[in-house]
Amino acid sequence: MRFYTCREAHEPKPFRVAVIGAGPAGLSAAGYLACRGYDAHVYDKMPEGGGMVAFAIPESRIPIRAVREGVRALERLSVRFHFRTKVVYDSPREFGDEWAEHFVSLEKLLSEFDALLIATGAWRPRKLKVPGVELPGVYDALSLLHTVKMARIGYHSWEHVPDLEGRRVVIVGAGYTAVDVAIEGRLLGAEKITMVYRRSLEQSYARAEIRKLIAEGVGFVEYATPVRILGKGKVEGVEFAKTKIIGGNVVTTDERFVLDADAVVYAIGQLPTSPIKEIVCASERVLEEAGIFFAGDVITPRNIGTAIREGRAAAERIEEWLLRKAPRRVFPVAMTGRLIAEVLSGKC
Repeated sequence: MRFYTCREAHEPKPFRVAVIGAGPAGLSAAGYLACRGYDAHVYDKMPEGGGMVAFAIPESRIPIRAVREGVRALERLSVRFHFRTKVVYDSPREFGDEWAEHFVSLEKLLSEFDALLIATGAWRPRKLKVPGVELPGVYDALSLLHTVKMARIGYHSWEHVPDLEGRRVVIVGAGYTAVDVAIEGRLLGAEKITMVYRRSLEQSYARAEIRKLIAEGVGFVEYATPVRILGKGKVEGVEFAKTKIIGGNVVTTDERFVLDADAVVYAIGQLPTSPIKEIVCASERVLEEAGIFFAGDVITPRNIGTAIREGRAAAERIEEWLLRKAPRRVFPVAMTGRLIAEVLSGKC
């Protein structure tokens, strides 16, 4: 994968930029900045670059070697990487933190760099809120995919991976993440895989991939949503309510049915994870005036191509800001801290 757009970097410029997050958005931003001659540093809590692309998407879809080649190319452009390093401000503990060995404060980066790009992605799975979700055999898609991928690329043993051999797997959701779960489920030897979606197949943006899975034997049930997970001591099935669409909204009906299951995986979305716990005004330009920019899934989940484009666009805004305002030091660190506080309190 390519995260940059030049053969060699321009003459060095006297500005340093910290990129927080080494996913597609952060890497493409770092690549653009390095190409333009800026001193770009990338911080990420994971052991290497790539974000979700490296550590959650099935190896059969995007092999880790392709991501590593892209990162090495950035290193040749003099992008400096700080892996296993989490940047914190008021950050809650979140998925993937177990890989971090070092912690650095956002305030420290603000004092050492001329601009910051926050591209930390969406590493917090949206929780399925139905009775029985805590039963053994219920997994959120992100955790499952991450565990499988880390085993496939050698970061931990296969003992960590759930045994799906010969199992009946029900997947709640019909996005690309649900598709990835179905792909891995088949590779792990699941006997039967059924995807269930609260809308129609035609309303899924992953419908082309799902049609291919259906042709390969994966079941698909539309217009249904889970109401409870059944089992005594472990998953035995899922009770669903039929749904219908009224005025574009999903409405649950009184009609019920049950699917037998040995494992349930819910893929109902992920939530942004930023060093700043609540970005109330992320769409405003308040923090950008302080030299803090955002890109990628940390704003709202994107696909890979969109994240890469957004990373470059954010880097272009950073360059404009550096050349226009940074030399005047309009917002010193103390004032930046106050701006962040205003954002957190919703006053901006």
